[in-house]
Amino acid sequence: MTLLLEVIDMPARIKIRSIYSTALTKLLLDAGYYVVEPSAKIRERFNLEHNSEPCDLFIRDRDDLQGIEISGPPENLCQFLTFLQEQLLDAVLLESGPAREEEGLVRAGIEFPGGAKATLDAIRFSVTPTLLRHHRLRIINSRALEKAEILLTAHPEKKDSLEKNLFLETILLPIEKSGLVKMEHVRPSGKSMRPREGILIKSNSQGLIFKRFFSKGRYDGLDIPIQQGDYGLTEVHEGSWYVKHSYYTKEGKLIGEYFNINTPVELYPYGARYLDLEVDVIRRAGEKPSIIDREKLSLLTRQGQIGSALEMKAMEIAESLAAEK
Repeated sequence: MTLLLEVIDMPARIKIRSIYSTALTKLLLDAGYYVVEPSAKIRERFNLEHNSEPCDLFIRDRDDLQGIEISGPPENLCQFLTFLQEQLLDAVLLESGPAREEEGLVRAGIEFPGGAKATLDAIRFSVTPTLLRHHRLRIINSRALEKAEILLTAHPEKKDSLEKNLFLETILLPIEKSGLVKMEHVRPSGKSMRPREGILIKSNSQGLIFKRFFSKGRYDGLDIPIQQGDYGLTEVHEGSWYVKHSYYTKEGKLIGEYFNINTPVELYPYGARYLDLEVDVIRRAGEKPSIIDREKLSLLTRQGQIGSALEMKAMEIAESLAAEK
């Protein structure tokens, strides 16, 4: 997983084929990178000439569109990963290994969580009319997004109403209609844990509360056995750096609370998605909160999976929660 970081003097020549192309092109051009073989749309937006120079790095979408895959020589790739993590706070290196295209090349899979997508949305907006949550909506319903942004181009004054309606129609209403919430908890390895599912209790534009029932085992972090009839309430808020789990007995007595520190939560038609940052805060009923697994967070930085700024942000959130009474 760990890639050795080497600094090279010449800016890399980068080819991009991705739903993130416009934002990444703007980001790279501003930083002095060369964009080669730009698409017709990118040439038009950035007034670029056609060129067919060979690329040092090739950026394409991951299959799930939740980030990108980059391939190229190790030294170029390492430099670019460092650049990405400096520009996109919560960009995460999920995996790396030999590239399929050519011997001697490597590839890396990068996750763009909620914060990274929001930054890329803002960058794209500086180039062309762009609605809030653009890149997430490209994953959810690209046709509805395209129609809304055509309308935005003609009527920029309708931006707020278009954003609210699109969020309601493509994300919130499907959740409310199903009455169920699935939480996609992505590990830094890129693998999702078994989805945590529950019954929707409350929903609005800010987030969701759902109820889960348990049958056996022990509560994560609390080291307390689960009793028959116990249940949990999980609160997820759009853009939040943590998810709160509150556990109760069948009589409604609080057992404890578990705060999962993660990348900013993204709401989807099925529920919510985020990437786990390993460190957590726990509080047993009647006791003070405490931070657990901070060494796992530090390991992510040492392995090059996250930048030091993201580690600092995660610890800032954890310490703030632990300081609450």
